[in-house]
Formats: sequence, structure tokens, C-alpha cells
Amino acid sequence: MNSKTTGRRNAEVPAPSSAQGELECGECEARSHCPGAGLSDEQLRGLHRITQSRGPYPPGQAIFRIEDCFGALFVIQKGTVKIETTSRDGTHLVDGFFFRGDMLGLEAIGDDRYRHDAVALEPTWICELPYDQLESLCSFVPRLQHRILLLAQKIRHTTHTIMHGRYLSAEQRVLQFLRMLCQKQIIQQRDNQGSLLIPMSKGDIASYLGLRPESLSRALSKLQEAGLIRNHGREIEFPDLIAIRRTICD
Repeated sequence: MNSKTTGRRNAEVPAPSSAQGELECGECEARSHCPGAGLSDEQLRGLHRITQSRGPYPPGQAIFRIEDCFGALFVIQKGTVKIETTSRDGTHLVDGFFFRGDMLGLEAIGDDRYRHDAVALEPTWICELPYDQLESLCSFVPRLQHRILLLAQKIRHTTHTIMHGRYLSAEQRVLQFLRMLCQKQIIQQRDNQGSLLIPMSKGDIASYLGLRPESLSRALSKLQEAGLIRNHGREIEFPDLIAIRRTICD
């Protein structure tokens, strides 16, 4: 892990006060997925000393902005975040979605600045890890560095899969997106049925998958006609979880 100068927050993106509503590790939904999972008690204490819990970030608030000085990595405790850039004509281009246990800012390691805007899509809590302190800790705790490298590999794999999926049909791209959500284990289950509340807009999903909004709508309609899903706007129902898992989760 290469050292970089610790950055500062953009003055236009105020951080939520850590004194209000912060999540302790014991109540964090991401504790089994965070970089500290599997560390000894002593190693965890070292990680906790450099970690600051922040939140909630309300929907639409940025955790960091593109071109902000890089100074920290962020682990999502609860909530959902999108990363996006803006094209020359002002169009927002969604480059990824991140969920509990995911780490933000990894692509900026080795650079002086962040490469994306990271924006909360629902009330979101994060752990902030100052990079210079984290790098020093990793030199004493190789397992921590290994965990961070694994998180980075998973992000690269997801990005690679989605980018190469842009050569597929619209329905195949949507199934690929549903597979990613399935792997994040955010589908609510009851017996052999399931449902998913989607925190991102259909416009954001279309941008991420490289589709026009109308193409996304047609693809969802075809999957509904095939009996795989029931589309209710922000909620998607899976009437037969065994069938949908056979299709998207295997």
C-alpha cells in the first residue's frame, strides 16, 4: 500500500457529526464483512483507535467529491452509496453501487484525489479510516492488509463483470445486476418468496448498465412476463426464489 498525503474534506461537503446517531461496532450490520473481521482483540483495538463512525448521511449527500484530496477510505456500516462522474455535457454517469461492508475510495490509492463523487442513496452510516494511519497499521497487521486487498479484488471483479456485460442483451444485463444484488445478500426472504427494495432510481440503474431508461423498462417487463419477477417500481418481488436463484445466483 503506497503512502499518500492525507487529504481534507471539501468545504462544500460537510461531514455529519459523529456525535449524533453514530453506529457502534456491536450494532453495525457490516461487522462480519468489514476489514476488521477475523482480527484478534488486540488488533481490533488498534483498528478502532484510528476509525471514526460517521452518519447518518441523508440521501443525496456526498461522502466525498471527485477531485477532493484523498485522505481516507470508508466502510459502509449501513445504507447504500453510488459513485458517479459527470460527462462534458453534464450527464451524470453511474459507475457503481456500494452496500454494507463495501469499502469506498480504494480506486484513489496511489492518487492525490478521489476519482468519483460518492453519494448516499438512503440514510447511510460509514466508518472513516484515515489512510496514512491505516497504512501504518497494516505494516504491523498483515491480515488487515490482506482483507483490504480482497475487498479491492471484489470491487474490480464486479466492475469488470458489469463493463463486459454491456455487450449483452438488456434482459441479460438486468439479470446480471440482480445477480450482484443477490450476492450482496440484501434480498428479504419468506418461505420460497423474496422481495427487494431498491434504493437507487431506475435512471441510475440504466446508467450503470449502459441502457436507455426505456430499454430497462422493457427488460423488466420481459422478466416479469417470464414469471421471474414482479416489478413494483422501487420494489421487486421474486415469486419463486428457487427459480430466480437458479437463474441469477448460481
